[in-house]
Amino acid sequence: MNGKKCKPLSCFVKMFLWAILLGFSFSGVAFSKGPALPGNTTITPAFAPPCSSNGTCRELDTCADVDFGQCKAFKGIPGLQRVLSGSFGSLGFRAQTVNSKDKKPVSLWHHVPLIISDDEKGFVVNAFFEISRGTQAKVELNKWEPHNPMWQDRKKVKDQNFKRPRYYAWSPAPGNYGALPRTWENVLEEDPITGFPGDADPIDVIDVGSAPSPLGLVYQVRVIGALGMIDGTDLETDWKIYVINIKDPRAEKIKDISDVPQEIKNRWGIFWRFYKTAKGLDENFFYDPESVRKVNADPVWLGAKEARKIVLDSAAAYRKLVLKCLNRKVKKPYWVPGCSP
Repeated sequence: MNGKKCKPLSCFVKMFLWAILLGFSFSGVAFSKGPALPGNTTITPAFAPPCSSNGTCRELDTCADVDFGQCKAFKGIPGLQRVLSGSFGSLGFRAQTVNSKDKKPVSLWHHVPLIISDDEKGFVVNAFFEISRGTQAKVELNKWEPHNPMWQDRKKVKDQNFKRPRYYAWSPAPGNYGALPRTWENVLEEDPITGFPGDADPIDVIDVGSAPSPLGLVYQVRVIGALGMIDGTDLETDWKIYVINIKDPRAEKIKDISDVPQEIKNRWGIFWRFYKTAKGLDENFFYDPESVRKVNADPVWLGAKEARKIVLDSAAAYRKLVLKCLNRKVKKPYWVPGCSP
């Protein structure tokens, strides 16, 4: 959506919000309860190597190519496997999940169930992961191609007639980053909590666990919190649901976002607020239920109880998407089983 012209009303709303935010922004970056960490403003070369910053390629771990259940640091769904095609780091790269037995393609968005358990022990769900901690390649679910393979997002090169694979320019991803199956952030309506429309994607999920995940892996996580990011350029709601890998050694001690070290939250807060500025876009801001204005320049963390409701709301929006074939009404219609664009 780079370079998209806004309508007069949208421009007015954006300027009004930023006038509000400037009133309570600080010089520098200062988040509560701990020292702020400086962001990495180094720009990645146009064609960065397809590996982690520590020299490994964890995202291509072959355990996912054999069977998701064989990725030992995660409780993966057995009976699924990943099939790679094209070269990682190229526009032709795809990672398609298939059934291990009949090799039929599986959509991680539409075919994988969401909820594993919802009781006094916590809200446990399936999640699929697109970006491994410490990596910069912007891999994501392809919403438009049949069965939704993973691909690397692409960016048009300015004044040139070609596109290149996209990488995070601000810094590597501070943690495993993906989405929740059978959820949707409705771009056609205002979010019931923030008042801004959704971003038309499955709801984002971030694992604070210690093990970097292979690209495309589906594994079980416990929901522990949420961050209501508002895109500063498009004025859309982009919820970030925070989770912990249920097989992580710290899983029994981390039941809520308040149990996560402040340093980790600071790192993510800085990332979400500023990461788009490295490519010339506006800073993002955050939903704040305690503010009269309902927005804040600094991140406002919501706990496990609030995050559970946000996930369930997005699951209800997904059911509406499928039942009413709302994919046909978005600007660029995408693939939904039984709802041809």
